[in-house]
Amino acid sequence: MTAPGDPLSRALTDALGGRPQALHGLLSRGSRLPGPRINEDLAEAFGQACRGLGARSDAVALSLARLSPEQAPGAGPLEFLPVCGLYALSARAAADAKIRRQVVEELHARADDPRFRVRDAVVLGLARVGAAAGDSLLTDVSSWMDGYFHAAAVLLALSADVWLTALHDAGPVVGRIDEAFLLVRDAPRSAARWPGHKALVAALGSAPGLVASRFGVPVFDMLERWAAAKDPTLRDIVEGALGSRNLAGRFGPELERVRAALIGSRAPARNPDHDFGPSRDRSKSRRRNKR
Repeated sequence: MTAPGDPLSRALTDALGGRPQALHGLLSRGSRLPGPRINEDLAEAFGQACRGLGARSDAVALSLARLSPEQAPGAGPLEFLPVCGLYALSARAAADAKIRRQVVEELHARADDPRFRVRDAVVLGLARVGAAAGDSLLTDVSSWMDGYFHAAAVLLALSADVWLTALHDAGPVVGRIDEAFLLVRDAPRSAARWPGHKALVAALGSAPGLVASRFGVPVFDMLERWAAAKDPTLRDIVEGALGSRNLAGRFGPELERVRAALIGSRAPARNPDHDFGPSRDRSKSRRRNKR
């Protein structure tokens, strides 16, 4: 908690009394936005101050977290306000199991927010709650696995050290990653251009390797299954997961069997004897261009 007489404590006290202007001003001025990085220390201080106050602070944190992109536009100081709200809610949920379900629902509602710093705060918050809840949160987030940004948030959070080290059951962990693979496999072609789909593919590129360092064989079993996929995107994800530096020394045979599965399922090379070059273009545009 902050000291009772410091500016953050005074501003928070005013906000608890229904006067949030001072708090909004203090947080936005200290945000370091616009800029490359938010003021994480200030966001953390606000979150811990709310945690210290307990349930009394929840209404203030919720009001910040629920500020819309119109009320708190991205890339500016006001974007820091919902970020701080999510820091506070996740700090509270980590300390108080009674409000975890409600906080996880709030995080879910903001996982596809158009502001990337808000989405980043969702990942951090989910990992923080996971550090306290452990394996049980994996069941609670199963409903997240039907949305691109939502599934990406789960993968990034569960592969963060703070939650990963609190996990003990490989089954649900592998299950969430497997569901993410299915989501990519079943996506329409047009989804490749969507930011959420790109975020999920990126998360799948990093999460399996990090999780494999903790759970080993069950993760490689799953990757071996997906190595048989014909979709180049899925194959690239599997191949990328094998490149994690922290796996080579400990799981050499497992890496090799997944690589062998990739090689064994690779489409045969095209027979050059049957390659007659490009077909003739009979389009009208080509004829017009020759005139």
